[in-house]
Amino acid sequence: MTLSRKAVSLLLCAALPLLVLAVPGCSWFGGGEKEVSRKAIAVEEPELVTCPLCGLAVSGLPAIDRRPLAVKVENDPAARPQSGLDKACVVYEEVTEGGITRFMAVYLCREADPIGPVRSARPADIDLVFPYNAIFAHCGGGEPTLAAIQASGIADLDQFAWPGAYWRTRDRRAPHNLYTSTARLRASGDPAFPFHGEVASPFEFLSDRQQARMESERAREIKKAAAQQSSPDPGYAPSMTVVNNIYIPYTAVCAVQYSYDSGSGRFMRFVAGKPHIDRATSGQLAADSVIVQYVTEVPSGIVDVNGVDSPDLGVLGTGRAQVFVRGRLVDANWSKGTRAEHTRYTDNDGKAVELKPGITWIELVPTTKQATFD
Repeated sequence: MTLSRKAVSLLLCAALPLLVLAVPGCSWFGGGEKEVSRKAIAVEEPELVTCPLCGLAVSGLPAIDRRPLAVKVENDPAARPQSGLDKACVVYEEVTEGGITRFMAVYLCREADPIGPVRSARPADIDLVFPYNAIFAHCGGGEPTLAAIQASGIADLDQFAWPGAYWRTRDRRAPHNLYTSTARLRASGDPAFPFHGEVASPFEFLSDRQQARMESERAREIKKAAAQQSSPDPGYAPSMTVVNNIYIPYTAVCAVQYSYDSGSGRFMRFVAGKPHIDRATSGQLAADSVIVQYVTEVPSGIVDVNGVDSPDLGVLGTGRAQVFVRGRLVDANWSKGTRAEHTRYTDNDGKAVELKPGITWIELVPTTKQATFD
């Protein structure tokens, strides 16, 4: 059962011992104690609520009655394997200077320790963070970007202003050794940026029944396609676009592949031809849904220490998208009219595309490139 934050209050009922008195028997048939049956008192469990960012059922309001956290995580080869991305609700991947990508991981219902390596902010991050009403965790940024962050009014937890929310490790060289955790960020950010709102959901999610039906339909389509190869039927028309692998054409050291695992209904993630691993767990990262969002890429005028421009990505407006869920492709469109709005992903009939509950990876791909799949 899932309830909204305003509709539910947690009921914690402690089981109280039932005191039973043994009453001596008074009968002609002799003395003795009459047994009194005891009725077990059930302990009422906390109601489940649904995380608005990932669609998963979680136990209790504390998991979702708080600000999300949005953390900038590095993806330079020297930063791999990263930590904590597997605990996020949503992960954005965006192109930065030199074609190297960077992540913005958004957390709400799960804890992560550690998260990192943490790196600097980019211009598009402000528009992405804003509708989440999130605490934004990063390590500096270009002066124009920092000025824009300050002007936006978002809950900014820059490492340079909040050093206690972060730490550096000794097993990696700077700048690839800055880490944080959800607990550290909340210890600093929650008192500084009190939260009195309700987290809005950016997506609509599939039910378990819908997912089971989709998986069955996919299996039948694969069988039909195999039969078509052996005995061609001129009247055959695929009922869906079945997807086994997705290829995101970032620069070679950041090129991404997702391979669909029908057993779990998840897309297993690879980077630069190798499984993308979480450092803390050694497990392979995976996405429950993958969204490829095509965005414009223009120079921002903000350059790094080597004089290389950091591109500005057009995440406001409208454009084309591809949504991959349950091993199939949905051709889609995206729209985000204002900074305060979440990006909407709709099919060609204008209906919101429903996602598999879990982690959603959103790949911001320049319009000059094209993701492929097989």
